[in-house]
Amino acid sequence: MLAAVLLLLALWVVFFLWGRRLPASTWARVFPGFDLAERAFGPSPVGWVPKVVAIWLGILTLGTAGLVVLAHFWNDLQRSEVRARIYSNTLSLAAFYGLLVELATKVYANPQYDIQTMMTNPRTVPVFGQRLLLVWPAMLLKHLVPQLSFVTAFDIIQAIGIAIAIYLIGEWSALFVGRLKFLGQIIMALFLLPTFVYLQGHDVGVVITYTLCFLLLYKRQYWFFGLALCVGMLNHQNILLLIPTAVVILWNREKPSKILWLAVLTTAAYFTIQVILNTVLPIPQTHEPKVWWNMRLIAEMHKNMLYGAMTIVPWYVAAAAALGSADPFLKRATVLFPMQVGVFFLYGQLNEARIFNGFLPVVIGILLCFLRDHYLEVTDGRRRPQISRAECPNSFGGKAGDTEITQADCGPPPERRAVAR
Repeated sequence: MLAAVLLLLALWVVFFLWGRRLPASTWARVFPGFDLAERAFGPSPVGWVPKVVAIWLGILTLGTAGLVVLAHFWNDLQRSEVRARIYSNTLSLAAFYGLLVELATKVYANPQYDIQTMMTNPRTVPVFGQRLLLVWPAMLLKHLVPQLSFVTAFDIIQAIGIAIAIYLIGEWSALFVGRLKFLGQIIMALFLLPTFVYLQGHDVGVVITYTLCFLLLYKRQYWFFGLALCVGMLNHQNILLLIPTAVVILWNREKPSKILWLAVLTTAAYFTIQVILNTVLPIPQTHEPKVWWNMRLIAEMHKNMLYGAMTIVPWYVAAAAALGSADPFLKRATVLFPMQVGVFFLYGQLNEARIFNGFLPVVIGILLCFLRDHYLEVTDGRRRPQISRAECPNSFGGKAGDTEITQADCGPPPERRAVAR
């Protein structure tokens, strides 16, 4: 390590004394492939070659410093819990980065969703003009940093939204597989990657708001659930479907009066917000009937319909096969899917897999429950300790509070779960 530091110091000395004044023709003899790169990228401006070399020396310096720090903390990094945390966080970062690269490189502009118009005059945009949860922050960012383009400001907020969605899916997944929550984040990335087709402000917001609502509902934090639902209203109106979904989930698990109050208050809040939006921010059209559109898509089997089905059907078939292992909360939450199909048949386009993003937390939960019960074993034959519902106070399967929790709510005991072959 000392030799590497001394070598790096020598390179810096040589660069400052002689290298930074060398002409490009001399550097061409030092670096293999110099002429090939110059033809591909274009000739380097005068004085640019030494700057590139200085940047690389800086990179080597940072790398060497990192190795020194790594060597200093090497013993701490060998602890199993530290390695597990690094492993989990790195895979979570990989899921985030995969979605970020997809957003930055492969998503194209939608003529029906002009970013600049959405950020300057959303009331002129039909259907989408009131879905502003992630558009308002982009407006603020553009105001604070005027040199940013509208699309760049929009993309930055979308990237932050992706990070929030990754985090929330991780917290949701931890309810079912504990420290292996990164599995849910990877499933989320794989599910969403094909749905990133064109720039649109609310698709990531759907994942955020639905996951947050399910998480709060699972933990029996009903006031926060209602607040999250109101926030979700600013992202997409279809969050209304979570109200009947919540009623089904809570039925016979909470007092009827509590269920009634939750349903009444959230419904009243939903329509109040809708009236306010229609008054303060009226748009030409709030929805488009798509019944005949979808009938033709299915009957004629357009390639877009086939591509959309190929994107999500395997996930839903796997979830259906795994449903027997799912927690009771998740089994009841599946009522959301037929409601989504009905609403999207009326007002959506069934060929677009992204419209089912709100059901993604349920799919992930079901798949993780199956993995937990059938595959997650340690090498010595003992089951890996997971965060169970019994460890989640005020959750479905946690401390009972004013409801009775049965063994069915907590899933089969560990010794009865299938063992990985």
